[in-house]
Amino acid sequence: MFGKKKSEVQNTNHDVELMMSMMDKVIEGDFSEIDVSPFVDKRYGEKVNGMIQAFKKANNNFVMRLNEAMESIGDNSYVKNTFDQVQSQYESINDMEEASHHLETSINDISTSMEDIRDNTHDILDVIQKSAVGMNESIQVVNESSEKIGVINGQMQKFQDKIQKIGEIVDIVKAVASQSNLLALNASIEAARAGEAGKGFAVVADQVRELSSNTSSSAEDIVKYVNELRNDITELAQLMDDTTTKLAEGNSKVEGSLNDINRMTNQMEVVKDKVDNIFKAIDKQTTVTSNFSSQVENIAVSYDELTKDCMAQGTHVYKISRYIDTTRSDMVRGFANVTTQDWLKIFEIDHFILMWRVYSHEIGFEELKITQLNNPTSCKLGVWLGKQTDPAITGSQEFAAVKNAHNELHRCATETWKAKDAGNTEKAKECFKNTYDAFYVYRDAIRKLQDKLMTLGYTDKTKIVVFRN
Repeated sequence: MFGKKKSEVQNTNHDVELMMSMMDKVIEGDFSEIDVSPFVDKRYGEKVNGMIQAFKKANNNFVMRLNEAMESIGDNSYVKNTFDQVQSQYESINDMEEASHHLETSINDISTSMEDIRDNTHDILDVIQKSAVGMNESIQVVNESSEKIGVINGQMQKFQDKIQKIGEIVDIVKAVASQSNLLALNASIEAARAGEAGKGFAVVADQVRELSSNTSSSAEDIVKYVNELRNDITELAQLMDDTTTKLAEGNSKVEGSLNDINRMTNQMEVVKDKVDNIFKAIDKQTTVTSNFSSQVENIAVSYDELTKDCMAQGTHVYKISRYIDTTRSDMVRGFANVTTQDWLKIFEIDHFILMWRVYSHEIGFEELKITQLNNPTSCKLGVWLGKQTDPAITGSQEFAAVKNAHNELHRCATETWKAKDAGNTEKAKECFKNTYDAFYVYRDAIRKLQDKLMTLGYTDKTKIVVFRN
């Protein structure tokens, strides 16, 4: 302390002690700027504040690096895409499993039906073969009947010939009767001429005349009956001829039917063979389908495991992102001096993370409280918006667009939470889609506000090295 006055030395010692005390506060974690008024030499206090500001400014780079890291790590879109793909494939596998069971049941039903068809085909074939045998026997009977009718017809013809002979005999009898009658008449004349001597002869003549008359009458009756018999025989012969013709026609048709039955038998044999082959193929297909159904069930089980693995992976990524996000938040609050432009970038990433936290809540990675979502005025951006007093900022379209987009994002996030809380999974998915769309409207509004602030002189932005693919 040579060459210095005692008062100067005392002042210097005072400022050094005070500076050491202020630095102890920094060491304890209080990085707020110190009051320089107690210092005799204000440079000591200003130097401490300069060190604190330099430390905070140096930390800006770490904060913004963490911010960029959160944009990458907090992006659960790849997890969502994986889940959506797994879910889609899982649903497809379930549909395949259900369809395979239906297919297996259907094939079993078809197999049963084909077995019935096969049995019925065999029965029909047996019936057709028996019918063919019966038809052959019927044809044989018809042929025998035709032959017998032919014999009867021949006998009827002979009978007609005999009737013809009888007619001729009757004609002779009639001629004899006529002659006898004529002789009796002549005898009567001669007996009358002979007088008493001819009486006995007259009696004979009368008897002969009476016999002639009776014979003639009987001959006429015989002729009558013979004519009637001839007519009946003629009609019977005609009927026999017609019957023989019809039997021949029927026999021809039966033979045609028998040919058709034989062709049908051949076709049914082919059908039977094909039905047997189909039945064997279906029986084999039943086994294959059963194996396929078992494989589909195994795949469904593997997709359950895959879903669990995806959940575990997503949970780990979520935990890592939460650790980094907590570190980023802690550094922003006490260890950095973030610029306005940097804050807007932080607000963008905050709500990017918020969107994916809503998704994490939806699928069960974490449990959010509704107060973490329905708070557009108390989140960091809401507080920042409420503190702005510069009319050039608050009166701009960009500022209004950010407020509106910010409120809409929180509203959609809240609706997603309510749908999830109500157990309405489908509505929760739809609401998250709205949240997702609302974020990108919000992001565009934030970036336009950044551009607007650049024109108003808010140009200070931390430059960091960002590693991107």
